[in-house]
Amino acid sequence: MVMGITVVVSLVFAVGIFLILPYLLSLLLRRFTDSQNIIVTCEGILKIVIFLAYIKLISNMKDIQRVFMYHGAEHKCINCIENGLELNVENVMKSSREHKRCGTSFLLIVMVVSVIAHMFIRVDSRALGFAIRLLLLPVVAGISYEFIRLAGNSENRLVYFLSRPGMLLQHQTTREPTPDMVEVAIASVEAVFDWKKFLNEHFGTNYEITEKEYVCTETIVPGTEKK
Repeated sequence: MVMGITVVVSLVFAVGIFLILPYLLSLLLRRFTDSQNIIVTCEGILKIVIFLAYIKLISNMKDIQRVFMYHGAEHKCINCIENGLELNVENVMKSSREHKRCGTSFLLIVMVVSVIAHMFIRVDSRALGFAIRLLLLPVVAGISYEFIRLAGNSENRLVYFLSRPGMLLQHQTTREPTPDMVEVAIASVEAVFDWKKFLNEHFGTNYEITEKEYVCTETIVPGTEKK
């Protein structure tokens, strides 16, 4: 129940701050211009500014700084594997913490795609304009996701150029991890992904593949028989 309430509150907060607030602020521009394109562009700029300010604000929290360090460790592990290197602390530490398929890049792309999509919305009603924006979220997210997938598998210069702003933004949401954090990230990768098999198939390495053993552990709550 607590997790459910947390998710609902988070979604309401996100919609209010990153969707409703920029939309309402952009409507104030109607006093100065009738150009829908200018109003929508300013709305998109406001979204990005609010997003960047939000990241900057939470990055001052020690707990979030630690989260960003683990985020960097995650990126380094994936880059290490995708560059054909053995997954160990030394190789991971020297890998890049930028990645084309990062969620940070995805959020930035969502904002840019939403600006383009909203330019085609021509309604006078504020309530209807907001409702259409809300209904378009799955479409905008879907287009953004497909671009992220394309960027992760393409070496095209144009795709790289379009991906670059999101990758630069990752320097705000990732930090250089410590070696012990990298060890945690490596253990996390190995729990869900057979990186040795991946390297054998894509880079012609000869790592020995062993069958994993999964051990079920039980925790007994003191004073009870519940597990």
